[in-house]
Amino acid sequence: MSAVAEPNPNARHGVLVLLFVYLVTLAFTGFWPTPVDRPVAGFIGDVLPMLHGNAVTSGIDYADVEAAANIVLFVPLGLLAAPLLPDRHWWLAALVGLPVAAAFEAVQLVVLGQRQASLRDVAAHSLGALLGAVIVQTVRARHRAPAHRPASGSGSTLMRSVMTTIAKTADVEATASIGDGTRIWQLAQVREGAAVGRNCNIGRGVYIGPGVHVGDNCKFQNYALIYEPARLADGVFVGPAAVLTNDLHPRAVTPDGTPKGADDWEAVGVIVGKGASIGARAVCIAPLRIGEWATVAAGAVVTKDVPPYAMVVGVPARQRGWVGQAGLPLKKDDGGNWLCPATGRRYIENKGQLTPAEMS
Repeated sequence: MSAVAEPNPNARHGVLVLLFVYLVTLAFTGFWPTPVDRPVAGFIGDVLPMLHGNAVTSGIDYADVEAAANIVLFVPLGLLAAPLLPDRHWWLAALVGLPVAAAFEAVQLVVLGQRQASLRDVAAHSLGALLGAVIVQTVRARHRAPAHRPASGSGSTLMRSVMTTIAKTADVEATASIGDGTRIWQLAQVREGAAVGRNCNIGRGVYIGPGVHVGDNCKFQNYALIYEPARLADGVFVGPAAVLTNDLHPRAVTPDGTPKGADDWEAVGVIVGKGASIGARAVCIAPLRIGEWATVAAGAVVTKDVPPYAMVVGVPARQRGWVGQAGLPLKKDDGGNWLCPATGRRYIENKGQLTPAEMS
């Protein structure tokens, strides 16, 4: 449940598989005993005179074509390495192209007599990796740009779009989705792949994990911790310092003493229904489901599913009545049904489940 948890495991594994396949293919290309352009050299030689007949392309020669091919060859390295790195360290994906290219050229120089190693190839390969990393970062920046349009006036502590407010000290990943009208306050962190709906209020120091889904009109008060893969519907309230966990059997290390990685445990989530409320410092121990319009009292430790409209309190949390959509405890009327003292709406209890009576 660390705030520095690894990125979404499924997405990360997919990129790692693609990177492995690419590196294997690259190794075959780089360590092939004969020049890989030999089968197409004749075709290129036939095309070049046609290019020379045009004023724009007249200066292109075989070396230029080879350099362009070497650049393109390493673009996927940057494309696949950059998503595996934190947003602020994307440039490391560009740097990795240099040692990989140098290793390839060194092997060709020492072992493969028919291959011609050159510093120009190293430069072209490195440029390709850089281009790939820049493409990834550009996509990240474009995805995040609407939520980071500067506010009017000098010295503002906030960054704004037309409808969204994000404090400068908040850490919102480029791949997170933030809905219109949502406000994210100081020191909050929204991880990669998270989706926050419209008109939400994300308080100071709130943590929203990778891939967490938050509906519209939600309110998370200061220092609430929402760990992946939680799913919260529209209109959910989470009080200050409340925690939605994701590890049923937490350990920092494996039995052999090595640090646990993403493959060593399975994240389980809390699902919160529409309009439900979780009180201050409550702890919801995943996996469990909190029904719509339910209320978890402050300080409660929830270890099992909470029915819709139920009110649970204590450690461990137990049901202590029903609440209506207004959040107030319901009272029984003379007919044995439940009545909301604020709205007058009636609710019907049947086999341990509560449903609103049909409005006339």
